Amino acid sequence: MSFDWLSTWSLIRISGFLAYFLFSLSIAAGLMNRLYLFKKQRPLLLELHKLSGWIGMLTVVFHATLLLVDSYMPYPVFEILIPFTAENDPVISGLGTISFYLFLLTIGTSDFFMKQLGRSLWKKIHFLVIPAWCLMVLHGILMGTDSTKPWAAFIYGGGTILVIILLVFRYVENLLESTGNKKGKVLKKTP
Repeated sequence: MSFDWLSTWSLIRISGFLAYFLFSLSIAAGLMNRLYLFKKQRPLLLELHKLSGWIGMLTVVFHATLLLVDSYMPYPVFEILIPFTAENDPVISGLGTISFYLFLLTIGTSDFFMKQLGRSLWKKIHFLVIPAWCLMVLHGILMGTDSTKPWAAFIYGGGTILVIILLVFRYVENLLESTGNKKGKVLKKTP
């Protein structure tokens, strides 16, 4: 019985895909939570949003920790923590590092500082999750050794299409709500 999938190299790749899946799931659940269509499932979607976000963050930490101990191409701590300093693909590695910091900022402010920040500022910070996710996708596609495989394209494509569709639905629903609110205010003012 072969345990090649337990090698550091395989675990780095698996944890990268798992983080992508978990963060995509978290974003999808967060977007669905705000849609009227899923109104009755909001408590479940909110828990899924939080849980998959935190597990995704832990998976990224595991991914980065494995890079420290990889025997083929180890990364020193500063190359992991400081964007664009990695010897191997500094720009693409840097995208992953920036993505990590944006996810950390989003999750940290949501769970620990939301009340202190106020809803308006918190919401602006929370939307940094979209650029964080985009940077993560670029990091995975451009740096991942499996990116040319059909199954990897399916995973990246499926998650990307899902998030884009939900973002469009959210935008359209917000647009309809704001248009409806303006019409309602105008109707209330006219005698």
